[in-house]
Amino acid sequence: MERRNFKLRRLIGGWILLLLFLAGCGYRLAAGPGSSGKTISVPYVQGDRDGSLTSAIVRELCNSGCYQYATDQGELSLLVKIVEVHDENIGFRYYRKKRGKLTNSVIPTETRVWAKVEIALIDNRSGEYVLGPALIETNVDFDHDYYLNLQGINVFSLGQLSDVDSARDAAWEPLNKAISQKVVDYIGNSW
Repeated sequence: MERRNFKLRRLIGGWILLLLFLAGCGYRLAAGPGSSGKTISVPYVQGDRDGSLTSAIVRELCNSGCYQYATDQGELSLLVKIVEVHDENIGFRYYRKKRGKLTNSVIPTETRVWAKVEIALIDNRSGEYVLGPALIETNVDFDHDYYLNLQGINVFSLGQLSDVDSARDAAWEPLNKAISQKVVDYIGNSW
């Protein structure tokens, strides 16, 4: 009898240890919309200039394993709309004349771009909201030279800076990645 109780306690202890291990590693048992194998479609993001945000969200969604991505007619639809994009200058320096002499004019050299999106997860069968609508906001910082140098070289930057327009265009990729990560985290963890 004691031997049987010992085996039973050992078996229960093993299951408890396994469940603690799985929970500690971030695994989830089948519960909630994210782990039930539901398919999700992502229509084109409203306000997306070139489709890069839509692509980033789909890529992040596929990498997360949270839902199974379907190009169209999924059980759920993730609706995303760009609500606002704005930037603010956060770093400055004194402007230099041609011979390198400082002036009293201050010019921006670092900018922060903010983006706010509205997301909603819709059940395509019933047309009802599963999640949202919710607002998600994020930002990225980038350095730049305020004025384009005719030779294409900024003598003060040692090569790491580019003109403000090129730098702003280059900042869209990390901004889209940051937004897509927050969107997928939200829909994966909000149940």
